[in-house]
Amino acid sequence: TVGHEKLLQAAKQASAGADLKVYPSRTHEPKKNPLSPGSKIEFMKKMFPDYEDNIVDNPKMKSIFDVLKSVSNAGYGNINIVVGADRQAEFENLANKYNGELYDFKQIRVISAGVRDADAEGVEGMSASKLRKAVQDDDFDTFRRGIPKKLTNADTQALFDAVRTGMSKA
Repeated sequence: TVGHEKLLQAAKQASAGADLKVYPSRTHEPKKNPLSPGSKIEFMKKMFPDYEDNIVDNPKMKSIFDVLKSVSNAGYGNINIVVGADRQAEFENLANKYNGELYDFKQIRVISAGVRDADAEGVEGMSASKLRKAVQDDDFDTFRRGIPKKLTNADTQALFDAVRTGMSKA
């Protein structure tokens, strides 16, 4: 969504020119995650071409702990985790709780990409839930407004159709 684009922009800013890695969710179930991880990543790379090389497609990265262990084992001493404001406290708690046990960082910063207001117009009000509802309602125009402009209309239609197919398996 355009909200995810905002998240990527915040992550790039937080990286301050250092390594930037994007670990998409591997969750796949019809109701809330109708796209397979491979399909999700394929569309992400088309939707966010500026971040294509930063998107990590690794089936072993199933949880935040898998990612943190992997990054720690790769030798990183400090890490910034960028999430939506609604998830910031959860990730701060989880990431710091196991530091020194599952992984070892000198510093873990959990940074908010901003607050989302479900009633707002534009990026601030966009959510994957709204886009799934647009698919259910066969409302391509609303769906299109929630997708970054870099994705062509043909690819947006393919994404709309893929979400519909994935959701129909519920």
